[in-house]
Amino acid sequence: MAKNKSVKKAGEVTKLSSHEREHWGSKLGLILAMAGNAIGLGNFWRFPYQAAKNGGGAFMIPYFAALLFMGIPLLIIEWSMGRYGGRYGYGTIGPMVYLQAKEGTTKKVALFLGSLAGAFALLIVVLLNSYYNHIIGWTLGYAWLTATGGYMDPSIDTGAYFVNYIQSPWLVFTFWLITLAML
Repeated sequence: MAKNKSVKKAGEVTKLSSHEREHWGSKLGLILAMAGNAIGLGNFWRFPYQAAKNGGGAFMIPYFAALLFMGIPLLIIEWSMGRYGGRYGYGTIGPMVYLQAKEGTTKKVALFLGSLAGAFALLIVVLLNSYYNHIIGWTLGYAWLTATGGYMDPSIDTGAYFVNYIQSPWLVFTFWLITLAML
């Protein structure tokens, strides 16, 4: 199969074929990006609070156990799926499940499983984005209230303040819509 790559002359842009993909510049960049995906917002938003509330250092034992027995195997599975799909020029789970299922089942069943996997992946992305957008909206709302002086009083009960904040649809949806507009 010939690659659709033109010779670059002065002022021309190089054209890449649809099967040629970008690559990471270094292994360190890939590892740091995967670590950033694995760590996620929960480790920064919720983990310190839970660790302090439940005894600090003792909470690190199940945390590292989960990292070893769940995080690292899932990372290896994700890398292997990416390498498998990359062989065929695909970068999403639907086509990869289809290709793997096609080897052991009928084409119709493989198409169903690939479509189901793609739909499931899309659903997860939509749900995760809605979760992160609400958290970002809350953060933006707190930043606005702090900048305008609404959250500056040190005697404020932060738990009650948060409950009042999330029970105010005007505040929650205003900052959620601003967050969606920024993204």
